Amino acid sequence: MKLRKSVYIGLCCQILLCMFCFNIVNAQSTDRPKKISKESAISRTIDNAKTYIVNNQNSDGGWPLIPGEESDVEITALAIWALTEAGWGTGSRVIRGGVRYLRNKQREDGSWNNNTAHTAFTLIALRNAKTDEDARFNGLKWLMEAQNRSGSWGRKDRAPGHILYTSATLVGFKTLGFTQRDFEPIPTGMDWLAKQNNFDNVWNLPGGTQSDIYVTSWVVLGLSPDYDLDEQIALLKLFRNRDGGFGRFRGKPSDPEVTATAIMALAANNDPLNTRRIAITYLTKVQEPDGSYKSAIPIELLTPKSNLQTTCFVLIAIHTKPESD
Repeated sequence: MKLRKSVYIGLCCQILLCMFCFNIVNAQSTDRPKKISKESAISRTIDNAKTYIVNNQNSDGGWPLIPGEESDVEITALAIWALTEAGWGTGSRVIRGGVRYLRNKQREDGSWNNNTAHTAFTLIALRNAKTDEDARFNGLKWLMEAQNRSGSWGRKDRAPGHILYTSATLVGFKTLGFTQRDFEPIPTGMDWLAKQNNFDNVWNLPGGTQSDIYVTSWVVLGLSPDYDLDEQIALLKLFRNRDGGFGRFRGKPSDPEVTATAIMALAANNDPLNTRRIAITYLTKVQEPDGSYKSAIPIELLTPKSNLQTTCFVLIAIHTKPESD
């Protein structure tokens, strides 16, 4: 009887000791910070950006540049483009409201704001939303007629050729699925754009004295994949900052919208994922707590400020994939 009792007491002590040790290990594992994978950081970045965009839709269905301001055609087009690329349903109330706003803002001539970039981005948005074929046809017709004899596009119909507006229009055509083989405006537009490069064999706006990474990225998007741009891609990668992002000019602080555009340019040229992954990691680190991004790239802003344009381009860039994928 005494032997059984001693065995019983010994077993109880062992059980208590094991429970004590388990609690220590468990407490240590709980206190130890969890390692966050790159995949989860990117997913969180995407979710936060989508939430910011959706939460700042106006009651008329459109989106403003700065939350609380009036809706804007370009920002609304970018918001639909970004959300649909990120998997937002085309039949959702959010997308339908944005489409309705864009539909109401189309001019009789087929354009949006008599602006080539706004019209091109809107055509992408409506294509992604799978709606309004007649509006898209009229917008496409207007863009074709707005092309200058030189092959360029300006900000408005027949306005002097502009590097950024020509690039944006070409990006619009190519995103819609047109190629230089089957759509005459594309090769003439690319020929004009290719001739505007500077002494570094990259691009800047007229009057600029430094190679402009933002402008060059847009040009690369407009010329891809039909031109050999290995030299320009190599230079873009050299301009990347240590934090993984890109500034507008070499040596300048990284900017989220410039970085997003550079990511899109690299993807358009089937550049290996590594450079883009590093740049995307930068974007996960500089996102604001509300999911937005700060930049002074929108011409309406004098200093970096959280805005919908930059946030939309970041979301688009993260989901951009090379044609080889």
